Amino acid sequence: MEAPVALHFQGPFTFVDHGRGIASCELAASEGIYLWVKTDGQRRYIHYVGETTAFLKRHKEHLTQKLGLNYGVFRADAVAADDPAPIYGGMWRDKSEDPLTRTVQAWLRLQKEILASVESVEVFFAPTALTNEMRKHVEGCLARQFRRRHPLEARFYPTDNRTIPRTMVGQTIHVTSEWPIEGLDGELEV
Repeated sequence: MEAPVALHFQGPFTFVDHGRGIASCELAASEGIYLWVKTDGQRRYIHYVGETTAFLKRHKEHLTQKLGLNYGVFRADAVAADDPAPIYGGMWRDKSEDPLTRTVQAWLRLQKEILASVESVEVFFAPTALTNEMRKHVEGCLARQFRRRHPLEARFYPTDNRTIPRTMVGQTIHVTSEWPIEGLDGELEV
């Protein structure tokens, strides 16, 4: 299993096109690894780590989940307020007897916050040319290393987000980003 030599995270891209929309970027059809970040305009914190075979297609799926409240809703100003807690946990987390009614009620109550949350996500994308297994492995290693080495910076990364690294291959990947991201190491052990 051969790992890449480097990952370069380009962006930030956005769900809503402000001249940097995912749908209009040259990487829309590309495979790779992505980071969602929350920012206050100065500092950027990882909120989610993902991988995909098609950047735009995957984010269309994510947007459906976000607008449908299956995913949690986080404050648009979470970093500025230093508040990593969700304002709504998401239907997938709801183990009550009636998660449907609770989700509809939350959607009615939180429409402005939902849209602000979607607009506040910045997405950084590192295009790759890897096997599915290696891409998922690199994603898992990135999430695990981030959580283990940077617990303070990881406070905006929900603990129930799941990524699973495969068997370590003993290689190091050089990691860069167009903007500084708190807790993103310059080297990733895979």
